[in-house]
Amino acid sequence: MLDDIMDRVRRGAERVQRRGEEVAQSTRLRLEVFQLNRELDSLYARLGRSYHGGADAEMLEGIREEIRRVDEEIQARERLITELNAEPVEGEEEPQEPGHSSIVRVSAEPSAVQTQGAVPTSTSAEPTIPDAMPRPGDLRLDKSGD
Repeated sequence: MLDDIMDRVRRGAERVQRRGEEVAQSTRLRLEVFQLNRELDSLYARLGRSYHGGADAEMLEGIREEIRRVDEEIQARERLITELNAEPVEGEEEPQEPGHSSIVRVSAEPSAVQTQGAVPTSTSAEPTIPDAMPRPGDLRLDKSGD
């Protein structure tokens, strides 16, 4: 009986260690994606400056090739993150059915943020105004002087 308890504790500790390593690796990959996105932004800026500066087509194509390379690296790391998060850990439940996850989809319009499997909220966006400030509809210009 004591051996059984020790085996369970040992398996649990190994499972926690594996999950910790996966989380650490996923975090490292996310940091790399962040850094690559910053590099991509600087490449686009360089491309724009070169284009507007009248650079020759060969130089522009070289920058475009670098952009493609960085973009492929970002996609590869994002695939690794997805694979890492999709692997079920031994002894844990399988992921839920599609449609019951907490994936957030964001479109170009800020009011179009929706969580998959959730009931959509209001699509109208009211500006955030501190309570100490009057609301736009609350302002009254009273000329009576009272």
